[in-house]
Order: sequence, then C-alpha cells, then structure tokens
Amino acid sequence: MKILLATDGSKCSEQAAWLLSRLPHDDKLELTIVTVIAPPLAPFHSPTKNFMDEIAAQDREFAEREQSKIREMFTGANATIHCSILEGRAQEQIVECARKMHADLVVVGAKGHSQIDRILLGSTSDYVATHAPCSVLVVRETGLRDEADHTLKVALAYDGSGASQAALEELLEFDWGAHTEITLVAVAGYNPVFDPDFGFNPESLQREAKKALQLAKDQLAKRVGTVRDEIVDYDHIAEGLVRYTEKQHSDFIVMGDTGRSTLARALLGSVSRYVLRHATCGVWITRNRKIEGLHKGDAGESSTMAGAS
Repeated sequence: MKILLATDGSKCSEQAAWLLSRLPHDDKLELTIVTVIAPPLAPFHSPTKNFMDEIAAQDREFAEREQSKIREMFTGANATIHCSILEGRAQEQIVECARKMHADLVVVGAKGHSQIDRILLGSTSDYVATHAPCSVLVVRETGLRDEADHTLKVALAYDGSGASQAALEELLEFDWGAHTEITLVAVAGYNPVFDPDFGFNPESLQREAKKALQLAKDQLAKRVGTVRDEIVDYDHIAEGLVRYTEKQHSDFIVMGDTGRSTLARALLGSVSRYVLRHATCGVWITRNRKIEGLHKGDAGESSTMAGAS
C-alpha cells in the first residue's frame, strides 16, 4: 500500500503521523512523508533576497527535522520510507504528489476543534479530502495517544452500497487486533413526506439496515476479534453519524465516497461532506474501488441509510 503522509510540523500533523504509525498492517507500506514550504517571494535582484533565502533555508531545515521525528515513529515497522520537501501551495502540491505516486491513501491532520473551526475545517485538509484521487484520512485529536491501552475506536458507516462496501474492503486491508473496536453503523433516516406505499417507512428501513449490517459483520468477523453493529434512528443521516461518533468517542469514522469525477469530488457527497466538517473525530473517506451493492432494494431506501455519500 502506498501512503502519503502530509506534515507541516504542527501538533495535529504529529498526531496524524502517530496514528498512522499504529495502524496494523500485513503488507509492507510504501510511505512518503511530504512537507510543503512556501517558495521565496523576493525577486532575484531584490535587496531582501539574502534575508528571504535564509528564511527558506530555515524552513527547509525545520521540515527535515520534523520528517526525521516521524521516521523514528516507524522504527521497526514493515515499511519503506521516503521524504520529500516541495514548494508551492500545500493543498495543491499534496494532491498532485498523491496523483503522481499513485497513492492509495493520503493522511493529513485537521487543526480545528471548535464548531466554527470544524465547519471551516482548514483549507489544506478540506481541499485534499475533496480533490485527492485516492482515499483520505483526516485525523483529529481525540485523546487516544493519552490512553494507557491505546484502544482504537473505529466506526464504519455502512448501508450495503458499493461505496460502503469499498470502505469495508479498505478496512480489511489492515490487520486489526485486540486493541481495536470496530462498530458498523447504519442510520435509518425517515422522511415522513414520503408515501409509505413506496417502501419509505421506519420498519422497512430497519429491516434493510439489519440485513446490510449482518452481511458486513460476517466479513469483518474473519479479521476482527469483536465487531459491533448499531442502527441509529435519526432523520438527518449525516447528523446521526456525527452524534453517534461523539457519543461513542470514536477516533475516526470510515465512509465510502461514490464519486471520482471532477464534479463529484467538488461536491464530495452531502453525507460525507457534512460528517467531514462537523465530526469531532477523524474521517476516513475511501474512494479506491467500485463495488456493486450487496443488496438491490429500492433506490430510495439505499439513499436513506448511512454509507452512501
């Protein structure tokens, strides 16, 4: 698996690196640590050129020190590590680097914790999550590093759609052990304006959710010791997922993203976009595979359960 880890030396970037270093995996990782620094702004013959060159040199030295710290986090890991320092706009350089190296996953830290910070998210992490051609894990501080046993709490939004199945398949690429709790979550959202005769009713949604979760649970049980599942009864699907992760103190939620076109990436998907901007935990958006849904129910029912973006 090829992973791009973006770091700017901040505390949230360090947290993202720490979390990545503790994700269990069977296959060897090809990890590229990328730091983007601003190019010198002074003209070639400017009187301030020497000063600006010194600032640029200091930025590069700082980037090298921070990348060295991250390399130490992966000591003994089954991984090959490359470091790269780029110049330009951080978000654009990260996305372009991910595209050139054919990355499977980009990991980036999110700076905001307050409500307004989470809505704004931050230009770099928001841009990368929206435009990257591969899966993206946006990491937020949840206190995991301070826990004695470091038990990782993962929620997987699942509805049996191709997007949510792709998310499950990506989770299965990692060898989750005893210190990981994975919960499959479906939101049985119900809009009362729909006519019950067309299948939009709470009982039908509950049945579809249970069916989808059981199929996913059977797959995860082969690789994970304990798998939980839960159906959240909430009218607003995305808000239901956000509230659930807050209640369970999840470290991150995994969600499938259906679109890979320019328009789809720009929109990202109403559910995944909302969760990305409002969740207090990290968000892992998967977009590596195209897998048909496991069940072929009414199209309206599929869109009213969590997992589809």
